[in-house]
Amino acid sequence: TFSSCGNSGNKGTTGSGIEGFIHFLFSLELTSNANLRVAPSREPLFTRKLDILEVIEGRTARFDCKVSGSPAPRVTWRHFGKELQIEGGRHSLVISHVSSDTEGFYTAVAQNVYGKSECTAELYVQESGGRGDHSEEDEAFDGLL
Repeated sequence: TFSSCGNSGNKGTTGSGIEGFIHFLFSLELTSNANLRVAPSREPLFTRKLDILEVIEGRTARFDCKVSGSPAPRVTWRHFGKELQIEGGRHSLVISHVSSDTEGFYTAVAQNVYGKSECTAELYVQESGGRGDHSEEDEAFDGLL
């Protein structure tokens, strides 16, 4: 964005004295130029962080995050320090049929040429033990995936 402010004009005054007539003429010109540039963050920045999840065994868990950066960061996921093989560097991780094996900490790693940022949250798995009923919300969520 370019911004320019200007104010110019001539101001004059006259005076007299023993030396005679003196004429003062001066010019006032004030110019200001300003360039304001707002650059997006270069290094990755999580604008939406991961939420802790508590999911019933056998259900689906979904971690979502949002990341800014320029160029667009690539997002990878880790569980217990091991990189998960997810296609396309997605900002969401869907885990079907959660169990005690899938419980634990999940980390989203966003990286571009300017840096790396990480965000971690935990997945808790509740035993399904005797809970055969499904709420309408659970069924609606399952229908989305």
